[in-house]
Amino acid sequence: MLEIILNSLDECNNFSKRFSKTLKNGDVISLVGDLGAGKTTFTKFLGKNLGIGEDITSPTFNLVNLYSGKFEFNHMDLYRIDSPEELYQIDYENYFYPDGITVIEWAENADYLLPKNLIELEILKISENSRKIVIKGNNKRELEIIEELQ
Repeated sequence: MLEIILNSLDECNNFSKRFSKTLKNGDVISLVGDLGAGKTTFTKFLGKNLGIGEDITSPTFNLVNLYSGKFEFNHMDLYRIDSPEELYQIDYENYFYPDGITVIEWAENADYLLPKNLIELEILKISENSRKIVIKGNNKRELEIIEELQ
């Protein structure tokens, strides 16, 4: 398990830069945390550090936004999904098994459809400016990333 405390937006950006260097084509990242924990902020930093030039916005209403940079970058927000079956309408396999990288907010709403090597980052709000990032190491890919970040 890896736990990192971030006390400012600069520290969040620096962590996302380090994290981005561990990623490879086909990675799917789940961001878990309460509303306001910083999932979209982290995604914006991550996208920027992966060479996305345009502004990354939350895809809450259209479920997925697509960007191009160092990798194809898919940003999904499943907050409004009530059941995994709703994802059949959007060809979810393209995003869960991507040619590029996918970041999913509220991935738990996809339940059993999620890939087994999902990289889960839990973002916990400690105070107005501080967050804790937790990577548990539940699968091979998470363990590889933890090793690279330590």
